[in-house]
Amino acid sequence: MAWTPRIKPIKIRRLYRSARLGIYDNEALQEVGSELYARCSDIAAVADAHRYGKVPCPECGTKAQRQVDAQYGLEGHGNFNTWFSCPHCSKQLVWTDCREALRENPRCFSCLLLLEGKGDLKCRCGKKWDDKAYRRSVSTRVRLPCPHCHEIIRKPTINHKNTIAQESKVKPSTQEVACPKCTAMALHSGGFIECSECGYKRRWRDYRKGQKRKDETLICPDCKHSFKWQAWRKDAGSLVTGNPQPARDFVAEWPKCRTPQARMMKIDFLLQTLHGRGPLAPLFIEGDEKNIRLFLDELASQT
Repeated sequence: MAWTPRIKPIKIRRLYRSARLGIYDNEALQEVGSELYARCSDIAAVADAHRYGKVPCPECGTKAQRQVDAQYGLEGHGNFNTWFSCPHCSKQLVWTDCREALRENPRCFSCLLLLEGKGDLKCRCGKKWDDKAYRRSVSTRVRLPCPHCHEIIRKPTINHKNTIAQESKVKPSTQEVACPKCTAMALHSGGFIECSECGYKRRWRDYRKGQKRKDETLICPDCKHSFKWQAWRKDAGSLVTGNPQPARDFVAEWPKCRTPQARMMKIDFLLQTLHGRGPLAPLFIEGDEKNIRLFLDELASQT
């Protein structure tokens, strides 16, 4: 993949120097904003590949869907049975979505308004929390707001034994799968997989473990280019983050900015977010973590 490089700090520094003089260079703003937009798009695409299995093709960029086994679910999120629908907006969620949304944008548990401040969180309804106490509360509560509609939902109870029992009623006692040795159709029955073509036989549990570790070949639905998931994953390693939300927000909001002032405000908001997140900034800005932190401290002191 031709990933967008990180932006050079000198370009951002020039923008801020001009802005302090009341000068908004629309051409420079467009250049910096476009580079940040492309970088954010790449980070969001890598996050989608890991979370939803939608992998951009290295040739044309069209997203190919991974054929992830529902027995294991997508990486980092376990079994698909842990997903549930919000009863209010019907969005598909895992419970960690609700927790992460509150860690990024704390909300009052009573009135659901966004909290203000850092360290000591305050709500307009009068509620107060210490930041560490709030995070501990988020990790233990069983009733949290949906990250999409912000209505209160209850943590689902996952009974794996009952789930397996229900699946066994729906699924047939035997099923056909591709033989890993000769690619013919093998029969899964009685806890074993057996191929009548080549004589391959193995315990089903061991077969599934092998499939989980198997490198997957993806085929682009548009240009038909084939590529390996593990190679793509290794290539995208520098863009992996556990917090892609700032990148997603910038991708969604940047095209709406029509004036130089709006573009400067959107760039400034992203940089302030990166400043607050600390280790997230080196994914966007060129340099090591220490120098980038000093650079963002400098910008914050001058605004």
